[in-house]
Amino acid sequence: MGMAILLLSMIACPPGSYKMSSRQQECFPCPANSVAEEEGSVVCVCEEDHFRTPLDTPSAPCTRPPSPPRDLVYTLKQSTLILEWAAPSDTGGRADLTYSVGCRRCVGRQCEPCGASVGFVPQQVGLTERTVTVVNLLPNTNYTFTVEALNGVSELLPNKRFYTQVNVSTSLPGESQFEH
Repeated sequence: MGMAILLLSMIACPPGSYKMSSRQQECFPCPANSVAEEEGSVVCVCEEDHFRTPLDTPSAPCTRPPSPPRDLVYTLKQSTLILEWAAPSDTGGRADLTYSVGCRRCVGRQCEPCGASVGFVPQQVGLTERTVTVVNLLPNTNYTFTVEALNGVSELLPNKRFYTQVNVSTSLPGESQFEH
């Protein structure tokens, strides 16, 4: 009995490494951002705020949601707005990066979602390019646009959002909003 336990402990992987089955000869070091604290681990668990998707293999590094997009700028021509931004400084270690654009319309301190009247070209969510065109904006209105960077593990951290925002006014310069 004691001999069998001794043999098992000899083939168990040391902490910081794993092998998916006891039939495998060698132990692999834990992928990036994952740990195996006990010996004999069959998988390395992700560190805090790092994740694997169900499609990621045990040999894949653990990843995190991306940081916010950078350098959000806009160009406004009448009721059409072009938003452009730079990629996040930190992609979270993944390649499946997309962007979603949010829109709120504000009158005074009251803000509400822009709704279906405002259009997004090519689309509002799942953008792979770092630009979107917003059409059918109302005149003399204040808008807040957010651009959020997302990747395959963003939904695993639902209470944290990584976005940047810009405020846009469609008032023409020098145009008074009051009746004369």
